Amino acid sequence: MINTVLIYLGSHFGNPRGFIGKMVIRLINLGNLTLRLYKTVLDNLDIKPDNVILDVGFGNGYFISKILKKNIPVNIYGIDISNDMVNHASKKYKRFVQKGNLNFSLANIQETSFENDKFDKIYTISTVYFWKDLKKCFSEVKRILKPNGLFLNVIYTKAFLETIRYTTYGFDKYTVEELIKITEENGMKVIKTIEIVKKISYCVISENIR
Repeated sequence: MINTVLIYLGSHFGNPRGFIGKMVIRLINLGNLTLRLYKTVLDNLDIKPDNVILDVGFGNGYFISKILKKNIPVNIYGIDISNDMVNHASKKYKRFVQKGNLNFSLANIQETSFENDKFDKIYTISTVYFWKDLKKCFSEVKRILKPNGLFLNVIYTKAFLETIRYTTYGFDKYTVEELIKITEENGMKVIKTIEIVKKISYCVISENIR
């Protein structure tokens, strides 16, 4: 019975849906905020006017609101595998969507419909555990990221996640060393690794070198 509940709960972290999905996303927002994951991305995204930015796995769009509050003229795209989150965020940020500088779509980073060299910056916050084919996913990031564009990948460490019971189900966990290796093996150059909270969370920043 306990395992069934944990499997069900774990599945909502990778694909939040319905009422439980909304509650899970709020829990994720709180953790990412408290442990400074959002602040780290915002401080290192180096947003410039007219940047085209992609959020992979935007959830309820909480972090995107932080970019919008900077009032820098940018174009933001968000992709998520949860239809519920796409609908929720599209309604919540309807004003920005209608203005044309914010776009949400149902998509998997493993394969997107974006043209080559579209984005100046791509980031993902605590989603890589759900990328089922890392080689294809990183290859797609490289394809749609402009030359010298930045990719910010924020994770909770394997050791930390293994202390949380529901991550036994549906999570592929990585050490920061494994993530750096995977990044470089797939054609990106790691230029900075930030330890956000000691032994708990990291931000791996890579550049698309061609």
